[in-house]
Amino acid sequence: MEKSIVYISMRDDNNIDCSYSIVQKDELKVIIVLKDLECGIFDYNKLKNEKKFKYLLLKQYYDNKSAYKDFLKLIGKMCKKTKSSKYFSNHRIEDNRMIHDNSKNEHMISLEEKKLYNDRYIIFKKFVIDNIDNF
Repeated sequence: MEKSIVYISMRDDNNIDCSYSIVQKDELKVIIVLKDLECGIFDYNKLKNEKKFKYLLLKQYYDNKSAYKDFLKLIGKMCKKTKSSKYFSNHRIEDNRMIHDNSKNEHMISLEEKKLYNDRYIIFKKFVIDNIDNF
């Protein structure tokens, strides 16, 4: 069994108006950032060192309740992943962006949906980049 260490900062407890969690396995870390209706998973070390917005997974939601519940679920999933998974060390070059709808279904984002969600995407991207030093 691999050991996972989890750090959590909730929106109500920090001054950056988001919830985030860092899941660490040895020297490898991922950060899960939930801001409003967007939740992204990033390689924490790369995010801090390169200061570039390159998500490993980005989910966009219809409602806050689903977003928060899925955020907690993603923390648990990252704890179960191995160090050799695509999230911790063997990153894939892919656009792993999903829509999580009200009926609890999720699917990969379509080209049409990318246009629909573009404003939210831009706001989330700017938020993450502007707050790298706060995570």
